[in-house]
Amino acid sequence: MCINYERKINYYETDKMGIVHHSNYIRFLEEARCYMLNKMNIPYSYLEEQGIMIPVLGVNCSFKQPVTFDDVILIEPYIKDFNGIRLTVGYNIKEKNNKNIILIGETKHCFTDKNLKPIRIQKNFPQIYDTFMKHQS
Repeated sequence: MCINYERKINYYETDKMGIVHHSNYIRFLEEARCYMLNKMNIPYSYLEEQGIMIPVLGVNCSFKQPVTFDDVILIEPYIKDFNGIRLTVGYNIKEKNNKNIILIGETKHCFTDKNLKPIRIQKNFPQIYDTFMKHQS
């Protein structure tokens, strides 16, 4: 399942050099991850209603080229790895017009209850587990 989340760069996201500040990419990845989950028909709101939290354990980004105000980027999130306890989401960010690679990254997550106690998705939420498995790369 190829999902492209399109986003236009806002002026306030740029720094003194006129390029997107690196800290904003974490927000972009989260936006794309939420978009992906919506497209998978398991939005964060539904997961939270089920008592499932997905905290971020780590972020890894490799910046390839900068983008500036008014540029439009395409973020392709995908399930890189999933085992029912942990989840890794991969991301490819490209410039919309020329398809140049802007960033390659990933976020690592686990599944917990509201008290941040780890839970096994396969055992407790088999339909959600199946959806993640179906979309895994």
